[in-house]
Amino acid sequence: MYRLEQNFRSTGHILDASNAVISHDPARIPKTLFTRKGAGKRIETLGFAYGSEEAEAIAREIGRRAASGAAWHDIAVIYRQDRLSRAIEEAFIKARIPFEIVGDVGFWQRLAVKDALALVSLSANPDNRQSDEAFRRVANRPARGLGAKGLGEIEIVARRNGTSLLGAVSDTRLPPKCAAGLKTFIEVIRAAGHRGPETVGQKIAWLLDETGYMAALRADDREEAASHRENLAELISLAHEFTEVAQIMEHAALASGAPGEKGKERVQLLTMHRAKGLEFRHVFLPAWEEGIFPGNNVRNHAEERRLSANISPQAMRESDLLAFEIAIEIGHPGSVMCSYNRVNDLYACENSYLLTKTLKQDWHYPGFVMSD
Repeated sequence: MYRLEQNFRSTGHILDASNAVISHDPARIPKTLFTRKGAGKRIETLGFAYGSEEAEAIAREIGRRAASGAAWHDIAVIYRQDRLSRAIEEAFIKARIPFEIVGDVGFWQRLAVKDALALVSLSANPDNRQSDEAFRRVANRPARGLGAKGLGEIEIVARRNGTSLLGAVSDTRLPPKCAAGLKTFIEVIRAAGHRGPETVGQKIAWLLDETGYMAALRADDREEAASHRENLAELISLAHEFTEVAQIMEHAALASGAPGEKGKERVQLLTMHRAKGLEFRHVFLPAWEEGIFPGNNVRNHAEERRLSANISPQAMRESDLLAFEIAIEIGHPGSVMCSYNRVNDLYACENSYLLTKTLKQDWHYPGFVMSD
């Protein structure tokens, strides 16, 4: 067997990091990547207390590199879970950095996020005709037996009576199953508007549970459902910062202002799986934190290790560069507050074992410099 170990594009420090990570995989065939391109620049690790601070720091550094001559399309932000794009999108919009989300839509355009916002906006104004679009979106999610014909009947009654769609349901003749399902749904929506003082995050979480939306996602073992749950967790975490529904709706409208068109001159935002085989000169890897990468529900940690080992050299292959730069954004060592793992307004953060256990101890692995 002949081992193909020479890498012709990445620099030494990047390959050393990749070798260190994958060396802990007991099932791998022994192989050590090397290069003749020299050591290159060290990988830099940065720590932040909050995900928003991390995103803003990435935006600032990208702006600095662009001002120094880096092309937008040579820069990428690669993350493990698609929900992590939200803070980065908002930081880029504020900094006026052109970006494209590869193979996905922006956070605020994702199905589950739009559904949750529709639920909470409907609960705030159930009898207002301006809430009709929200009703159309979520009245049958999860399925309550409401089809196009039933919705059409509700539309006719609403126009005749001059009421909202939600208000017209009780006066519309519907099949028993559909009528019962919508009756329970409307009771939940109206009850949400009469709950005591709470954050919008608490209201959204309650609505998702009481309407059966979250139960339907938990019963779905597809990867798409898991992604919906992650995006909803991110939305709820952010929504804890608001006390009025109008506030988060305004925030969502402003944060959705990213350029929608595709184009070469844009920073690339993408998940690790979508990054396989792609090459960038400047790469930022946010949220290397326990519970995020690897995730709490990961069944195959060996696969996570291989993913982390592959992402660096794949992302940094540029044969005409003399030096490669990569910033791995993580939480500070030790106990700090961190916005990625939030439970009941409490924060807990621990660096990913992919860094602390595989890249030697005390952050002194050759090729890495710890920056405050």
